[in-house]
Amino acid sequence: MSFRRHLLAAAALAGLLGSAALAPAQAQETYALRFSTSQANPNEPVVKVMHSFADRVKERSKGRLAVTIFTGDQLGPQKKVNEMIKSGARMLSVTDYGQLSQFVPDMAVVAGPYMFASPDEAKKLFASPVFKDLSTRLEQQGLKLIMADGLFGVRHLLSGKPVRTPADIAGVTLRVPPSPIMLETFTALGARPQALPWGEVYNALQTGVVDAAEANYGSLAGSKLYEVRKVVSNTAHQMMFAAFVTSTSFFNSLPADLKTILLEEGRKAGEELTAATVASDKAYAEELKKNGVQIVENVDVKAFAEKAKVAYSKVPGLTPGIYEKARATMAH
Repeated sequence: MSFRRHLLAAAALAGLLGSAALAPAQAQETYALRFSTSQANPNEPVVKVMHSFADRVKERSKGRLAVTIFTGDQLGPQKKVNEMIKSGARMLSVTDYGQLSQFVPDMAVVAGPYMFASPDEAKKLFASPVFKDLSTRLEQQGLKLIMADGLFGVRHLLSGKPVRTPADIAGVTLRVPPSPIMLETFTALGARPQALPWGEVYNALQTGVVDAAEANYGSLAGSKLYEVRKVVSNTAHQMMFAAFVTSTSFFNSLPADLKTILLEEGRKAGEELTAATVASDKAYAEELKKNGVQIVENVDVKAFAEKAKVAYSKVPGLTPGIYEKARATMAH
């Protein structure tokens, strides 16, 4: 063999060895995700589920996907975090469909008043072509659903007096999330809704910026809002589902096995959150009572539902008939 051919063979061998050395290095690339929530209390079901999700993702990915949790809006209010994710930030956000409707207006139906009679009814919507279409449109807007269907809780009214009929909240200044459907719901009910980030609610109630708020038992207890208002009226105006979202572009850049891990653990997290929320609701109600809260149960829910229905026709950008389409898919 000539000297030149020796050189070529050696170069080819070195190239092969180099490729072999590179392959595992590429496969072992690590990714870091910051995981944001508005909830600050470590005992709330959603915070516990975030931790178990992060632990399982780390374990299954052998450390290639590291998820760091930030509670209490440390990374900014939910709306801002969602906008950063839409722009490609390597983040996960615990959010809800009222917030997501700012990107796909039709998502508002999932967060609408009196949409679901039970979590089982909601499951039918999440498994339907209607929801599949909404998810695809959200993905095209830059937000990828990792977990879609974790029950966050049924929302009720917190105020200084019992609320039994819509007339009881006429003209009341009420904090709502920055969500078009929630603003329209409480406008329809005759209140004066004011959108504020969750982290500002306690102070807004304390200083009288708002007179009332609405949330699920877990969030009311977890944020100690009972220190500033002592009456919870069971209006059950929204069965709220949480979602985990990340950036579509970031998700698409991941190796196939990491995508699978995120989606599988997201599904598990949805089941876990629903079970934990159902299980903890009674305990949170007891905690509220122990802290001097009056829970009003004889609420005319039918009157609230009837009056709130008009909200679906008022949300800007909502496709006409989407409410009926969603209801129909749950009837089968």
